[in-house]
Amino acid sequence: MMLKKWPLLFLMGMIVLASAGWTGGVAHAGYYYEYTWDKYKGTELRTFKLTPVPGREGSMERSKSLAAIGKSANVYGGFNGYLTGSTTGVAVKSVTDGVYTYSITDSVYNAEPLVVDYASSVDEDHTGWNGIEPIQIFMKGSEAAALAEQFYEGTPTEGRYHFHADEVYLIHFWSSTGQPTTMGMTAEALVEEGPATFINREWVSQVKDRDPAAFPQNGILEDHYYIYKGSEIKKD
Repeated sequence: MMLKKWPLLFLMGMIVLASAGWTGGVAHAGYYYEYTWDKYKGTELRTFKLTPVPGREGSMERSKSLAAIGKSANVYGGFNGYLTGSTTGVAVKSVTDGVYTYSITDSVYNAEPLVVDYASSVDEDHTGWNGIEPIQIFMKGSEAAALAEQFYEGTPTEGRYHFHADEVYLIHFWSSTGQPTTMGMTAEALVEEGPATFINREWVSQVKDRDPAAFPQNGILEDHYYIYKGSEIKKD
């Protein structure tokens, strides 16, 4: 009598397994799960601690250093930097619609320093640098390395700064008080602190995908913020 009940018990077991498959997020042939996110645009902010690059400062005769600095582009490909001798030790990178900027805060005035053009004084947007006051410039490592070699010219190779070509550094230049005919150069690396934040959020659209990992559940991807809304079963 028990043998006759096996087909029925087997069928009931298959139904239970199939049900578990659906509820566990596994779609079967002919069906799939579609995942939905809300997509936002806005401004991504990343905070960095300014950390001295190991090595010794470079120095160069004033007129030569001004010529060398004036030919060295900043991180944006331009020729402007911040007129300040001291900062709060923090830099901020902001990205809006794919356009990024780096900023610092002057520790004395607790505000963003004056932006000056160090290659030419005729820039309509910035004041020209007088070549005397301290200036700080965000540069790619490749540009900073080439400039540092000129400041180290004629000195031993030991203890020189080493830069990573694609990383960003804050480079400082100033006139030596003891040697007014000489300019000095030091460098700080940007060490990221804490998670990125996203401000000024503005809803763009809803996006859908079969891959649950296509977008962050609640996070940032390529200058946009995503919030996971859920999933539903779809028929092919």
